[in-house]
This record gives sequence, structure tokens and C-alpha cells, in this order.
Amino acid sequence: MDREVDPGPVFGASGLDYTNNEEYDLPLPLESVAALFEHAADVTNNQTMGLSMGRDFHFESSSLLIVAMLSAPSVGSGLSFLNQYDHYIDSGITTHYQSGGDTVVFSADLIDMGSSDMAQLNEYLIGFLVQTLLTATRTTVPLIRVTFRHKQPVTTQALCDFFNCRLEFDAQHNSIYLPASFLDQPFLTSNKLMFRILANAMETYFSMGDKTSGFVGKVCRQIMLEDPIGNLDSKSIAKLMGLSTRTLRRRLSEEGFTFNEAKNLARERRAKYLLVNSRASLTEIAFDLGYSELSAFSRAFRSWVGESPQAYRENLRSLLD
Repeated sequence: MDREVDPGPVFGASGLDYTNNEEYDLPLPLESVAALFEHAADVTNNQTMGLSMGRDFHFESSSLLIVAMLSAPSVGSGLSFLNQYDHYIDSGITTHYQSGGDTVVFSADLIDMGSSDMAQLNEYLIGFLVQTLLTATRTTVPLIRVTFRHKQPVTTQALCDFFNCRLEFDAQHNSIYLPASFLDQPFLTSNKLMFRILANAMETYFSMGDKTSGFVGKVCRQIMLEDPIGNLDSKSIAKLMGLSTRTLRRRLSEEGFTFNEAKNLARERRAKYLLVNSRASLTEIAFDLGYSELSAFSRAFRSWVGESPQAYRENLRSLLD
């Protein structure tokens, strides 16, 4: 609409109704959102639509999570908060925050089956993250490098102009690399009272009745992203999380889980996510999770949920209609 383009046909081509702006408990299918970005890029003849939307984001329409992040005291506390709570708000995104050395890394990856072109969404995610830091600090973000999971586009000039650092494509994660010294940069949008209230509210709300929202939840999301078929062992997952194997197993044990139980929980969560948020067939989802036969997946899913995968998909999607 900012570019005087009727959004109706663009949303319609992606199977979405832009006039229906109710908030649902269930997210829109990731494939539909990816298709929306691609259609919008084609209609507006803007092949960096994702970056443009992230850069020009209307912060007055921010989610509660972003409002809370912007009220944090500094870059470090803001990124830490975002990493802690983003997966509750954006079920299709997994984040990872690695600090402790001279360089810190913040990653934001889409949980998908690789069946859609996610380039625009990837660029939106990282563009929005950097723009948020720009908005909050009112200073240049000293990026060391930026990486994207998708292939290098035909032109990268707009990306180079915005990020002003080394860009890498076909990477394992969508990430920004920053000097550790930048973590102490204060947020000029900081509001200590608001941050304390919102942080406490989110901690209370998202932890109620959820015994898997702690460390095991982080392990599950790492497995969902890196190893949906369950090939990696505890040593490999621990390394990806920057932990020792002993620490990984100890922290899981403290929450009443073994590593194998965490792997099964990750499979269950990925199965539920794909059933509701993708158009993949049951057979495709079964293969994605490492099952050689649909019947084996169906039996496992029924043992987790108490109903068949098809019934689960139909019941949950009916809530969106």
C-alpha cells in the first residue's frame, strides 16, 4: 500500500485475505507468507522487497515482543530477550544468540522443508533485525559480516548498501556478526519500568503449564532446525549449542528428560508444525522426519497426540477458517 499497489490481488494469489486482520492463535502457513513476499516483489518490480520491508518497518505496529525488546537497556539485553522469547511468538522462526568472545552472532532461521523460495523472507528477517538495532541505538550498527541461507541473488547492490559489510550466501544460518563491544551500546528507546513489566508478563504467561519451555525447548528447536530425522547424537547437538555433552545431558536431566526423549519431542513438534503450516503431504512429512513409511509415522504421531496426523491437521486448520 505504501507503493500504491492494491494488496488484494497480491494476497489473493498467495491464498490469503488481507481484509481479515484478526489475530489467530495459529500462525499463517510459512509457504503462504513466502509466496506473498515473492508475489509482492514481482508486482512492485522490487527484487529486494524483503529487505525494503525490514528497512521500512512501521514500528508503531510492532508486536509486544519488539516493544519489549526496544525497551531493554542495551543491545546485549535486547538481543538476549529476543532470543529468549521469539520462539513463543514466531513459531516458524528459530533464533540463536552466541556471545562470549570478541565477536557475537545472532541467527534467525525459518523452519521449513525447503519447498519454497525463502530469499525474500530471509532478507526481511535480517534487514528488520538490523533496522531495529539502528532505531534503538540511533547509531551505525558495526556489522562484521552478514550471512544468508539462500543462494546469491542476481544483484546484491541494495543489500551491500544497507548492510555495508561482507555478505555470504548459501550459509548454514541467517546471521549477523557484531563486535562484542557493541553489546554495551545503550538503547535510546529504553524504558526500565516497561521492560521489567513486559519481561515479567512474558515469563509468567509463556511458562504457565508448559514443562517443555525451558532448556529442553531450546534443545528441541536446535534439533528441529539442524536434524529433523534424528541422525545427530548428543555430542553433535551440544557442539552446535556451544555446550559440552555432559552439560547438555545434565541440564536435560534437571528438567526430567533424556536426550532421546528430547529428540522424540523435537520430532513431535516438527510434525505438528508441518501439518498445520505447510502444504506438504503426509508422506512428505513422514520422510522429512526420517520415517521410511507413512504407517510408521502415523503410529508414532498417534502415540504422541492420540489422533492421526490427518485428523490433527484438519482439526487445527479448521480453527483458521
